[in-house]
Amino acid sequence: MFFTRFLVFSLIVVFPATYSLSQPIIYLESPEEIERIGNKTVYLEDPTLQLSIRDILQDHHQAKFSPCRQDAPNFSSTASAYWLKFEVQKEIKKDFYLEIGTAFMDSISLFELNSAGDLISVRYSGDDLPFNSREVKIGNYLFVLNFPVGIRRTYYLRIKSDQPLFFPLRVGTLVAFMEYSHDQDFLQGIYFGFMLLIFFYNLFLYFTTKEKVYLHYIAYVFSITWFMASVFGYFFEYLWPNAPWINQNVVISSGLTLITATLFTQKFLDTKTVSARLHRGTRLFTLAGVLVIALVIFDFKIIGLQLAQAGLLFMAIYFLVLGIRFKLKGFGPAKFYLVAWGTLVVGIIFAILESLNQIPLMPYVNAMQIGSGLEVLLLSFALGDKINTYKKQKEDAMALALATATENEKLVQEQKTILEQKVTERTEKITRQNDELVNLNTEKDTLIAVVAHDLRSPLNQIKGFIQLITLSGSNLSKDQEEFLNQMHHSADRLTQMISRILDINAIESKKIHLKIETVDLVEVVEYVMKYYQSSADEKKIEVVMEANEGDHFAEVDKNYMIQILENLFSNAIKFSNQGSLVHLRVITNQKQTKIEVEDQGPGISQEDQKKLFERYRRLTAKPTAGEESRGLGLSIVKKYIEAMHGKITVHSAVGKGTKFTVSFDAVEVEQSGPVS
Repeated sequence: MFFTRFLVFSLIVVFPATYSLSQPIIYLESPEEIERIGNKTVYLEDPTLQLSIRDILQDHHQAKFSPCRQDAPNFSSTASAYWLKFEVQKEIKKDFYLEIGTAFMDSISLFELNSAGDLISVRYSGDDLPFNSREVKIGNYLFVLNFPVGIRRTYYLRIKSDQPLFFPLRVGTLVAFMEYSHDQDFLQGIYFGFMLLIFFYNLFLYFTTKEKVYLHYIAYVFSITWFMASVFGYFFEYLWPNAPWINQNVVISSGLTLITATLFTQKFLDTKTVSARLHRGTRLFTLAGVLVIALVIFDFKIIGLQLAQAGLLFMAIYFLVLGIRFKLKGFGPAKFYLVAWGTLVVGIIFAILESLNQIPLMPYVNAMQIGSGLEVLLLSFALGDKINTYKKQKEDAMALALATATENEKLVQEQKTILEQKVTERTEKITRQNDELVNLNTEKDTLIAVVAHDLRSPLNQIKGFIQLITLSGSNLSKDQEEFLNQMHHSADRLTQMISRILDINAIESKKIHLKIETVDLVEVVEYVMKYYQSSADEKKIEVVMEANEGDHFAEVDKNYMIQILENLFSNAIKFSNQGSLVHLRVITNQKQTKIEVEDQGPGISQEDQKKLFERYRRLTAKPTAGEESRGLGLSIVKKYIEAMHGKITVHSAVGKGTKFTVSFDAVEVEQSGPVS
């Protein structure tokens, strides 16, 4: 990474270290201490990855070795392999070990040469090999330095990694390393135990509250824990010891950290609602995380690692700025969020300073662990504060809603009381008006009955006088006979009008008094046909009556039945053209007796058929000879038929004629035999 290389170069220039042209000897003489030997080595970069130990031993390659001035060699993110050379002499009779203090090492080769420069042993390790292939089964790498006291050995260490090539290089006895690792495992146990506790606790809160912010948070905690567990080799040792290929993709966890941290921040701070511009800025880190994962998958691991390092640093700084902005906006939980990301930024800075050898390496844990541990703890506080804020807002909203509901209920009760008063007043008024209408209707019925009765008497007298004049007036002129006939017809029409008025009144007052009896419908039809035959003859209309074999009886009121057929038959004559045909049919089956009245008139449209049986409805079709039609007949007919439990239907087509069908339940009548 350019920034790291620049700082390293600056430190070398500003703080030059004295270094002997001859490589120092590492004396193994303390059984209790662990000695860092990084600055006692020389190194050679192999960008071709092709150099072998035989090549390295050539003089022209030996001249290329440079002194390493760091206790912990740091070669940053690189695709090159590096060779380190150091010389060791044992001063006491103890087994000493060489430790490469990182689990992030893909390939390790340790070559041992005797004082004569002969290669006497080669050992291989690294996380590209199964875990059980290691010389000592621990997360870091230990190699025993087994040779006699007073003897000097030269070692060449070839290392290669797609992760940051930064590691402590130490020597010491097994007891010293065990004491060191014991303390380290204790502190690491605290860290990972704490991270797992935070993970499962917030997972429980998610299932309890169903708040998605907890889901994003535990995903973020998991990605950090995965990365740190991979750094120290715990996941490789305990989860996939025989699948070293997984270690080659461990940088994916950094990409996931970028994505999950961004999603958590967006949800926690509600950036989309509060600041659309800042929200768009957070999407860059999501994109960076996806790009890191893609680069690792497609075997651009070094570029993916460099992008992850830069992305995590800039993300931490950007989210720190977000925390400041939201704290200034008055968002309470932002204070914990601000401090949390502040600790992470400090941890990242210290990690960079450690990698540049500007500050001593922290024993047992690294700065990123401390920063991430404090961060997730403070973010948990922030989540708790946020949930409490939501809870308080919800309680305040519920209290406001309750107060509003109470006030609304009070208003509703007041309005209900007022409405009940108005309904009572309106009901009383309607009752009074209804009583008045009932009285008026009673008076109307009485008046109609009186008027009809009073009109019928003089009409009957007029008709009687006309008949007397007709019978006695044999010397009447033709004009006088015509006048008498017109007077007679007018009197009949007036009588019919009075009858209809009384019929309408009876229907409306539901005072139809039926005299139900078994009636032969053929006789009724013949009677009506005979009465209206003269009207049909005047228009030269042929009337045809048909009746199928058998009896045609129904239980009806005979007088009302005559009025029904008179209305239907007279309408058929009124609406038929001269010279046309009117059919009267009586049909009886097992269940019903039907009377059909069919003409060849103009027909009734579908629109008119909808209002055919309504009162005072004038239809489109008109009587063919100018006969009068008041629109009352069919409404009365329908009422009469329904009162006798019958049914009337109509079938008509414009220009083809109309057929009315009246149907009643059929009645069987036993025929009596001849009387002896």
